Amino acid sequence: MASDTGGTMTTQATTTQAELAERRARLLRLHYELRHIGVSARARKPRNGRWRLRIRHNGWSETVLCAGAEGTYAYVTAHGRLLGTADEPRYVARMLLWMMERRTR
Repeated sequence: MASDTGGTMTTQATTTQAELAERRARLLRLHYELRHIGVSARARKPRNGRWRLRIRHNGWSETVLCAGAEGTYAYVTAHGRLLGTADEPRYVARMLLWMMERRTR
């Protein structure tokens, strides 16, 4: 019975690592789109292991995370605002630039 539980924990840990890798890949795609349109963005991995994207423009900043699981991911701000699905990074990049220019959250 102990080996059964141990196998389950390994599977969950692998799934979590796969999800973190997927979130990282999606954030890096958004990072690319932001840099392409001229926005200063920096991707970092804090100690908790969740990648975040810090965007700066005209003295204003915003933090963006990739949230979700099981193949469904979305971009959200640190304040909890849903920006869009992770399948549309170009749209989200333009919306973030719009938010930064108008200094709205």
